[in-house]
Amino acid sequence: MSMIKWKERERQERQNDIIDAARELLTDRDFNEVSMDEIARKVGLGKSTLYLYFKNKESLYFAIVLRGIRIWVEMVKEELKKGNSGYEEFVLYKNASREFSNKYPDYFRLLYSPTSIKKQFDRDKMNRSPQFQEVRELFKELMLLGIDSVQKGIDEGDIRPEVNPVEVIILLSVIYNGMANMGDWSREILETNSISKDKFSADVGDLFLQLLRK
Repeated sequence: MSMIKWKERERQERQNDIIDAARELLTDRDFNEVSMDEIARKVGLGKSTLYLYFKNKESLYFAIVLRGIRIWVEMVKEELKKGNSGYEEFVLYKNASREFSNKYPDYFRLLYSPTSIKKQFDRDKMNRSPQFQEVRELFKELMLLGIDSVQKGIDEGDIRPEVNPVEVIILLSVIYNGMANMGDWSREILETNSISKDKFSADVGDLFLQLLRK
């Protein structure tokens, strides 16, 4: 291995270590509660070295989110290959998204950051972050995959013709957001009625399908 390739691999491994450390710290804490100093200490680096890899905390935050949404998009694409109709593809799209949220709850929560956390971002730093820009493009791609499957289902006569594909996928995303940021009182009501998170998610998905099916 050449020296250049070795250094690049070392840099990539160090970058992954930083992302792993930040992901662990940010999973259950607000953006402003975790400092770059703390992240640097956790990964065993000086703060100045940390900034060689990520210009600011916003870029690091979205590097975590980017890793998550890449997994999500690939999971959806793999599932869509199994569909034989638009309706089947939409069901697979929904199921793959549910599987992602169950398998990677921390990525899912960070993708659907609460409004309180989003207000903590420096908007200028966020918009200048290449990680944020890629996350935004991948999220659009994810939405378009769902929109296309719904439109195909309408064209094939399996989904109600009055349904708007864009509104369907945006509503589904709003539902995901609500599940990721569900309040304690809602969780308490579900638990009191012996309804698990998985059952609630599955039942909501089934109800959603019933509303679309022709």
